[in-house]
Amino acid sequence: MDDKASNRLRVQPEDTFLRDATNRAWLLRGVNLSGSSKFPRYPVPVPSHVRGDAFLKARSSSSSSSSDSCISSSSSPPPHLALAATTPPSQKGRLEKEENENGKVNANELNEERKQQQQPQQNSTKSIISFKGRPFELDEADEHLARLRHWGFRMIRWVVTWEAIEHQGPGIYDERFLDYTVQALLKAKEYGFKVMIDFHQDVWSRFSGGSGAPLWTFYAAGLDPHHFTATGAAAVHNMLSESDRLPRMVWLTNYYKLACATMFTLFYAGSLLAPQCTFDNGVNIQEYLQSHFLGAIRALVNKIHACQDEAGQPLLEDDVVLGYDSWNEPSCGWIGLERLDVLPEQHDMRQGDMPTPLQSLMLGEGMVVQNIATYRLELVGPVKSGSRTINPSAQVSARNPAAATASSSSLTVKAWLSPELRSEYDLEYGIRRDPGFPKAGTCLWAQHGVWSVQDRKILQQDYFARRPSPSREQIQWVPDHWLPFAKRVIEVVRLIHPTAILFLEPPVYVPPPDLVSKTQSKGSGESSDSILTTNMVYTPHHYDDLVLLTKRYLGWVNIDLLGLSRGRHKSLLGSVVLGKKATETLFGNQIGEIQKECYERLGKRPVLIGETGLHFDVGLDKSLQSGNITNDPFKKGRAPRSLLFAPSKQFQRAFDNILDGLDRTLSHYTLWNYTIENDPLYGDGWNGENLSLFSLDAQVASRTIETEAKAEGKGMGSHKLDYGGRAIEQFCRPYPVATVGQPTKMVFDRHNRSFKLWTRSTDEDQSSIHTASSGGVATEIYLPLFHFHGPEDCTVETSDGSWRWSAEQQILFWIYGEDQTVEDHWIEIRRTRR
Repeated sequence: MDDKASNRLRVQPEDTFLRDATNRAWLLRGVNLSGSSKFPRYPVPVPSHVRGDAFLKARSSSSSSSSDSCISSSSSPPPHLALAATTPPSQKGRLEKEENENGKVNANELNEERKQQQQPQQNSTKSIISFKGRPFELDEADEHLARLRHWGFRMIRWVVTWEAIEHQGPGIYDERFLDYTVQALLKAKEYGFKVMIDFHQDVWSRFSGGSGAPLWTFYAAGLDPHHFTATGAAAVHNMLSESDRLPRMVWLTNYYKLACATMFTLFYAGSLLAPQCTFDNGVNIQEYLQSHFLGAIRALVNKIHACQDEAGQPLLEDDVVLGYDSWNEPSCGWIGLERLDVLPEQHDMRQGDMPTPLQSLMLGEGMVVQNIATYRLELVGPVKSGSRTINPSAQVSARNPAAATASSSSLTVKAWLSPELRSEYDLEYGIRRDPGFPKAGTCLWAQHGVWSVQDRKILQQDYFARRPSPSREQIQWVPDHWLPFAKRVIEVVRLIHPTAILFLEPPVYVPPPDLVSKTQSKGSGESSDSILTTNMVYTPHHYDDLVLLTKRYLGWVNIDLLGLSRGRHKSLLGSVVLGKKATETLFGNQIGEIQKECYERLGKRPVLIGETGLHFDVGLDKSLQSGNITNDPFKKGRAPRSLLFAPSKQFQRAFDNILDGLDRTLSHYTLWNYTIENDPLYGDGWNGENLSLFSLDAQVASRTIETEAKAEGKGMGSHKLDYGGRAIEQFCRPYPVATVGQPTKMVFDRHNRSFKLWTRSTDEDQSSIHTASSGGVATEIYLPLFHFHGPEDCTVETSDGSWRWSAEQQILFWIYGEDQTVEDHWIEIRRTRR
């Protein structure tokens, strides 16, 4: 058996675990690496609280439209942003390629021209950025990977954005970032990690308040990110003024607003709903966007595939990179909406301004819009707080007086690019629109007959819900739009990496598609969905959303949002869960329901919770929560311990509910997340989130405390790799890494330092194990030194067999007894010395 085959983990039919070469059942436990991969590393890091040119370069006063960027075009950026500043755009742009005699672009010539212009020119509108160094610099890799391995993780969900690969323009790939990623993955190999590549996005892009797609995709759609804040097209922390507070978790509301909703609608259903939007002689914007994203995916998969030894054997495929996900938290945009003049019920993540789709369209046209509902987050979820009027032009004037003065007083501020600017960006990025493309400066959807700008009213209420005449059939986003793209992703991957696992990630709170019934109805022949169901792991996300949104845990009340999304509750009020026991078991029960849905609709297979976790500032005073801290506590001395090490009692109880629920359901999971740059002021550096298991400031503080303790003749007694860890006593927990047969139950009591595991093996399991090698193959159990210290401090009891404990590896090896008729086994470890 070659090394690649022996190290590969397999997905087998009717099995909820992954299997290795000796047929042991692997339980994948790991972490997302990293939250900082959502924003660039160079020339300066640009987390979501950084304003100014480092995020989005202000346009000069000579440009044809003003900007609501918080730094005016005439002002200089702060010194720490100076590296990011470049000269403003001109009207010239780069030369266009002449069309050939058939009127089509010569693709080879255009691609060659793009390669030659990867570096921005003197008059470029492009920012010089790079994601090289995400998730860490290579010279820091050993420390962080060793720490994650020390904490028992074996799986990494490796975060990569489309922007990281193709930020410079359509078809131009950042080869330095791709080369760096391969080198970083080779470091992960040294520590024995398995990796799932996560193509990550949140609300489409950094420039609409999230992460994912490059800036030029907005320009392709005719949208102007400089005006997203003023027109309410997106709530973007980076575009707020320095005096504005940073509202927590408001990024989720962008899924329903003009910028993100438009981009996802075009991406998944542009051919159907925006047929006028075509490029390069007939390429619809849906195919234009999808093909470029798939091209970026292909570039990364090719680079990983090309990493081979001298004999031509892959160094990363299967051994390290198990597979790829289908796309993080995909959204339907406005697809499926029956009405545009009301706030849809499914838009339940409400905070701040919550315009209806029609109001979003009107704001995008620069209209003054009244009665826009506003919401605030309470302990029972979003509560309507009132309404207000938004005037986009006034918003720009208030945020950027210099830019407003420089522009014409009669100029209407819109979310749509003016004709001059769109032409400029088209030249800059090589975007070639067909003559029939909707005209610039006016709403794309109005030009498709959705609504009337002049009359300010809807013309087709169910435009996004039904196919055009004559069919008028209901549009089904999941089977007709999301699923076909997921197929395209894995088709691209498996043309290069045939054994790659598809980590199928569904839309948030959407049940998996029923591919089992569909296959059965087609008989025994191979289904067109077989590429999805073969070698696939179901990878949904699940959080305790009420605690995540409010950063509070009361212990006696919660909300069953999963049940609400599945129709078990008729209203938000009806989904309220009361009682200590009910709230403690809610999360685990929901995970069990997610697993059951998968087995019924996708077949019995592994279910890996791709994201779960909790803000580490849950339960703290609001003034100490990330994004709300107005004064740097380090300037006044040592930061409060609660900001660095010891989470609140509220956090501990809520996090225990999550982790105990995952154990109770024997779940595979990757926690969100490990961010190297996490700090007390801004958390993970993205929209006020603070979920990182590691904090650099906590690491520095730990070393200081250790030095002080040694000076007093004491010691912390902690492992050096634990420095910087937060809530280690909770997330660093024992589990069966690889089991002979399969685990059936496990219970970890962190307070009493005990762990019990139950397993089951068949005769076939036993015989294959005992013939695999002369010494037999063992079940491997991770036992963290943090809790158990080593065999000298513990007692071990087993139903049968023998065991060996390697304290250095933090692994207990357990070999079952010789009696192969015994199918059920158990082992219990208890720490006896404190």
